[in-house]
Amino acid sequence: MKSKARICVPVCVKRAPELAGAVKRAAELGDVIEIRFDCLEPAEFVEALKHYGDLREAVSSPFIVTFRPQNQGGFRAIDKAERIQFWTELAQLWLRNQSSDDLVDIEAELLFEEPAMGELIDRLGADRVICSHHDFEGIPNGLEQLYERMAATSARVIKIAVQANDATDCISIFKLLNRAQREGRELIAIAMGQAGVMTRILGPSRGSWLTYGSLDEDTATAPGQLTARELRELYRIDRIDQQTEITGLIGRPVSHSISPHIHNAANAQANLNAVFLPFEANDIDAFIRRMVR
Repeated sequence: MKSKARICVPVCVKRAPELAGAVKRAAELGDVIEIRFDCLEPAEFVEALKHYGDLREAVSSPFIVTFRPQNQGGFRAIDKAERIQFWTELAQLWLRNQSSDDLVDIEAELLFEEPAMGELIDRLGADRVICSHHDFEGIPNGLEQLYERMAATSARVIKIAVQANDATDCISIFKLLNRAQREGRELIAIAMGQAGVMTRILGPSRGSWLTYGSLDEDTATAPGQLTARELRELYRIDRIDQQTEITGLIGRPVSHSISPHIHNAANAQANLNAVFLPFEANDIDAFIRRMVR
């Protein structure tokens, strides 16, 4: 029996009063809700944290709390002191509103470089920490070494998101997922951008701990992020497994094509274990040589 893919829906609003409605919508679409505190206006933090317990009680879905700096995909510049202060306040909050299912997503460089984070991790609970790294330029040199360094932290889950400039860049993500499975590590691995869309759709069936889907097309929080509804209804992500036949359209650009809608609807009508994907590639010959088996 195919296992259900875990979809995390990010909530990114500017004002604290908007959180409740956005969280409710996210719970209707996904399995996990990521609350992006870095999206909030600075003056809204106190109120947002004050109502965290109410948000927690309103839905059963687990939360992932993030407070991302701009260089890691956040929506404004946040210095290290501000980030440490935020996590300190959250740790105190969790003592009052304990939920064993909630997690925090903290950037690897903060865990690597700030000794103060060690004590905070102890208070938050290492089994509730996602250690993450984002690269919006491309596939970094030493990707495997980065994974190893992150795996050496006490964090339960590792998250690596890199920019794909060609569909063949996804190969390194799938290799990393395969390695994490062999080593028994919980890993979220994503290639961002249109060229990386296949990792968002196929990732869970290849061992990714979760994938991300936005509330709608206007609220995506990373390049190439599909909506949660597209993942479930268009690509039928819950049915994809290692035996799923993968077909698609190769070219650049391909994001405008209606082919995935036509072919995936036909697959669903015929009850086929197949998925049709857009493959954004610069060189079709190189794509076929490297990715088609």
